[in-house]
Amino acid sequence: MEGNLFKGRLVGVDGKPLAHHNLVIQRIDSSPLVMNQEIAETMTNSEGNFHVSSLELAEYEKNQDKSTEIKLEVGFKGENLYETILTVDLKDKTIDLGILEVKGPNRGVNGRVLDEKGDPLEGLVVSVEGAGKRESSLKDSRALEMLDKISPVAIKNYHVLNESKTDEDGFYEVLYPPSSYQNILDDKATIQVVIKDVLGVSELSRTDKYTAVSETIKSIEDIIIPKNWANGWFVTLGNSQKSRFTDDNEVEVLVDNQTELDNVVQSINNAKSYVYITQFEFESDFTATFTHETEGNLRPRDILTRIILNASSRGVKVKIVLNENLAVPDSYKEMEEFFKDSSVEIRQFKSHGLHVMHAKTLITDGKEAYVIGSPFKKDYWDSSQHIINEPRRHPLGVRPVHDVSVKLKGGAVYHVEEFFTQMWNYISREEYQGQGKIDPHPASPGSGKTPVQMVRSVTPETFTKKGELGIFEGYRKALANAKDFIYLENQFFTNKAIAKALKNVMDSDDNLQVIVVMNENPDNPGYKKWQNQCIEKMGIQTYEDILEHPQIGFFTLWSTGWEKQRFQIQPVYVHAKVGVVDDLWATVGTANLDGSSLTYVNELEGFFDTKFHRNMEMNIILPGLDKDSSKYIVKLRNSLWREHLGIEGSFPIEKPKEGWLKIWQEVAKQNLKSLNRPKPYLTGHVLPYSAEESAGDQLKDLKIEIRDWDVLD
Repeated sequence: MEGNLFKGRLVGVDGKPLAHHNLVIQRIDSSPLVMNQEIAETMTNSEGNFHVSSLELAEYEKNQDKSTEIKLEVGFKGENLYETILTVDLKDKTIDLGILEVKGPNRGVNGRVLDEKGDPLEGLVVSVEGAGKRESSLKDSRALEMLDKISPVAIKNYHVLNESKTDEDGFYEVLYPPSSYQNILDDKATIQVVIKDVLGVSELSRTDKYTAVSETIKSIEDIIIPKNWANGWFVTLGNSQKSRFTDDNEVEVLVDNQTELDNVVQSINNAKSYVYITQFEFESDFTATFTHETEGNLRPRDILTRIILNASSRGVKVKIVLNENLAVPDSYKEMEEFFKDSSVEIRQFKSHGLHVMHAKTLITDGKEAYVIGSPFKKDYWDSSQHIINEPRRHPLGVRPVHDVSVKLKGGAVYHVEEFFTQMWNYISREEYQGQGKIDPHPASPGSGKTPVQMVRSVTPETFTKKGELGIFEGYRKALANAKDFIYLENQFFTNKAIAKALKNVMDSDDNLQVIVVMNENPDNPGYKKWQNQCIEKMGIQTYEDILEHPQIGFFTLWSTGWEKQRFQIQPVYVHAKVGVVDDLWATVGTANLDGSSLTYVNELEGFFDTKFHRNMEMNIILPGLDKDSSKYIVKLRNSLWREHLGIEGSFPIEKPKEGWLKIWQEVAKQNLKSLNRPKPYLTGHVLPYSAEESAGDQLKDLKIEIRDWDVLD
């Protein structure tokens, strides 16, 4: 005999449908000694409806000639939420249970997310955070708020109950079991709805708290978010309009520090009115340029502090802001002593925690500005050749360095100067009783045509209470818009949000490729371990994975040479902070892809309350609005790739049919082979990344026979 067909609809006490809930139907046996018999199980659809046939069981068939009690159990995510007993006539082949009101605690929210014009925003991640009523009241108490400020660990955080995404109509529904917010103290939920970007890595909006929610599914009023804050390519800092955008610029990308320093010296020598500098570290005896007297005989030409003193003696006003931090080496006292008898003004940006003033900028007369990659230190001097034992780099034997800087003319110069003046005036307020404040000079009209957006990371509780996340916003929007390739060249790769964004965007598009150039050994404690963890999350376990992966590759730079007939090999330290997406977007600046540069120190999340630990950083973004502006992005990418991959000539690099990643994988494979030849050599500088600690172990991990080489760390 065939079983029965059960149908009906589950709704909450508010009459709203209960979608995607589990329903189990049991026949209740009249004998207390016999267990209830499960006869059907199903899941409600998006409208709360269910439609299920019962099982054909012999014991069940014997009782089909009379009315029978059945038990309905409603569950969600493995948790039993509600049960009721009904009497049905099993002689009816179709049993319509009608609308069943499921009583019980809150287990979801729904609503819509719209832009400022009322149009739906699709694909945004909606997260519900919450706690029980009593737990929430404890977390919100003034006593706990005071304790949270002095505790090394954040203690006010709410739990993430569940997440979903907005549909094409901007509608969302987030469901969660009551146990996710209930504990021994609690009964009703206190919740907040958080809207995140499409990759789920950046908070766009957060509702007020809803306290002691009793509705089964809580309906939330429409959430309005500016469209350009949620989507698009441009940084808006939470608003609708582009932030710090100009389109009258001349941009010169300066690859490697020899080129940058030649330009910096020339600009300071040409200054007529003022020079403003921000630096992370600045050695008073740093030699910026050298002169060739005879072949191979290099002599110092321009010591940068002397160039600055000369400018000051000409009447040029020079102001310098330097990082000052107890945990990180700084050069403030050295520079203060050097300039004490001059008119050069030096101030220190005091960093009280796990963050630093890391922005490196220079402005001359409001007409030229630089965003500089490296500190002004002797061990960062290098050319594009990255020679081992470069005599202009000290101490002798220290690793080669690759870096990228930018020189600007036009409207963007004002925004670099604005950053300096805000920092200078903040220090005036904090350390000098408000004395010596300055205003940025009016913007000089530019004659260029390159669009530029200046973006910043700003430490909270400085210029503004919350600081700024402009550089991170630029990255998360560019990654979300990527369709062809993402190229990242960075000193660090430890930021959890960036790793999550890359993973999510690759998962959503199998054709997207990602190329990352990074360091084998970052110079911060713990970073090697953290970047290994990020790489593993991308599905990379070995260097062979890098060479064969269809979507992502991690590569490092090495330099080689011969010294007294002994082969030498040494990692090139990648200090650059460059990103390119689809040749439609590029960024260059001072921000690393770690927590403190972009967001907060999320590598130590759970160990410290890290929300306020964010560096001062500055990046330039080149948006490829048209073919004319995109050509500067292509030029930047080509110049970097030619150096790294050893591609000669000035012709455009052709994209293989397998995608850009293929070029990198093939050059890395060739270099693994050529290093194992009797007379080893490298084409360019590229090898696949190794998770090992030392240079020697990394080469061995790559199956390279190092023989009697000089392997330098």
